[in-house]
Parts: sequence; structure tokens; C-alpha cells
Amino acid sequence: MSISSERPVSVEQIYRALVALEAEPLFDPEVRPEGPQEEDRLRLVAALLAKTELELTASTRLADEQMEDVA
Repeated sequence: MSISSERPVSVEQIYRALVALEAEPLFDPEVRPEGPQEEDRLRLVAALLAKTELELTASTRLADEQMEDVA
């Protein structure tokens, strides 16, 4: 059984998602003049996952604080 997608997300799509979340990693223009490459995929996916987890944690914490105010 394979868990790979039939239509995998491109490196550019992952990078754009990070940009939208204001969490894009910086690439040295001398090393990566054309931006992120396929070999950066794992690093970008990890960054996207980490940012998502931080957003969820912050949202949950905010919701908990609002519930305390109601109580």
C-alpha cells in the first residue's frame, strides 16, 4: 500500500503556502537564485507543518482564554 498522492503538491505550491502564512524560509540568492528547488521539498513541508501546528496551538489557546472570560 502506498500513501503517495497521485497529484503531489509542487515545491512552488508549498512555498506559496508558507508565503501566505508569512513563514517562508529565506534562501541565499547566490545558492538558490531561482528560489526553492525539488531537493528543498522536505524542509518546506516540515516548515509548513510546524507553522500549522503553531497556528493551531495559538488558536486553541485563544479559544481557551475566551472560555475562561465567559466563566
